[in-house]
Amino acid sequence: MATLTGLQSQPDEFDIAGWARDFVPELRAAQSESDRLARPPRHIAEKLKAAGVYRLTVPKVYGGLQATTKTYMETVTELGRGDAGVAWAVTLVAACNWTVASYFRRHVVDEVFSKPNACVAGVFSGRGCQARKVEGGIHVDKGIWFFNSGVYEADWDLLGVPMFDKNGESAGPGIALVPMSDVKLLNDWNTSGIRGSGSTNVMMENVFIPDDRIVSLVSLTDGSQPQTFPEAFANTAFSPMMVNILTYPIMGLGMHMIETFLETLPKRDIKLTFYNRSAEAPVTHLQIGEASAKIDAARLITANVVKEMDDWAASEDYMPQLLRARLCRDSAFANSLVWEAVDLLATASGGSFAWLSNVANRIWQDVKVGTMHPFVSVPSNFEMYGRMVAGIKPPLMLV
Repeated sequence: MATLTGLQSQPDEFDIAGWARDFVPELRAAQSESDRLARPPRHIAEKLKAAGVYRLTVPKVYGGLQATTKTYMETVTELGRGDAGVAWAVTLVAACNWTVASYFRRHVVDEVFSKPNACVAGVFSGRGCQARKVEGGIHVDKGIWFFNSGVYEADWDLLGVPMFDKNGESAGPGIALVPMSDVKLLNDWNTSGIRGSGSTNVMMENVFIPDDRIVSLVSLTDGSQPQTFPEAFANTAFSPMMVNILTYPIMGLGMHMIETFLETLPKRDIKLTFYNRSAEAPVTHLQIGEASAKIDAARLITANVVKEMDDWAASEDYMPQLLRARLCRDSAFANSLVWEAVDLLATASGGSFAWLSNVANRIWQDVKVGTMHPFVSVPSNFEMYGRMVAGIKPPLMLV
């Protein structure tokens, strides 16, 4: 077993969500730099690591916080109020850390988290990977993986790969754990939003991956994969977790948009009307009422998903498939409500919204990009739940 000495840890009473709330001004001050770099600036990443946000989901035996999903949600939501791109990288690294700590063999977990503040990034889709079965594992001839969020902070990467049976025939999709020394960063993350996530494409060539560093994606989703630390994470369902964690930065953005709109409201009028103060116009009141209701509803929906996951995690039973599909549906719907609220307030912000320097414009761009992730696709999640309720069995790997 690898040595675990020297690992950083926070006291049990450490309020990581409160720390994240206090860190918001510094995140906002550094956002222009994170946009320029298309990744978290070094001083920001170092402070996040020191505070323990990447270790939210790491077991305490490795110096992690072993937090509840509720604490995870509250912490990343606060970071999203500061810089949603940076928060996006945090939420995905924490999710990948959780995946490794929960589902990989103990000696592999020991190897990964023996390093203080170790981080794992990941892309679970393996559509660009060409691999073949070899003795003791697989050989990746060549592969490219898209949108590898948080990879600049990572020591290891979880990448989607094909799996094979003993005869070399396809055995479904898997997720492989590889050291970053085997991964080439393409440095091509150039987007209109969520820039601080550092979600560059990556590639590998001529890499051997041993079997003990590969797990089946199907076994993760259906709950049949043995858990390495059941006392820490019990039966938390994989698919709802992976979908729900993407709502946290978006929630923070919605809260930031309301704050920004109300802060700038006294300075605005409504052109070509007799309202010299936008704050006096009934239409503004209606817009604030509708937008705030949607954001509050999204927060309540997300909190309910988190409670369901934490409650089932304490159960001896794995969450049923229909419930997993419903929680994925609800997470996607919550995201769509935030987008509708932010878009409504953007429409109410007047012509100055067009300036790239306008904070509301930045938030609008971030929400639009963040809600385009396939995990939180509203049509896909609605269809999945609807077909199951209609009695049509979905592909097992999806929920």
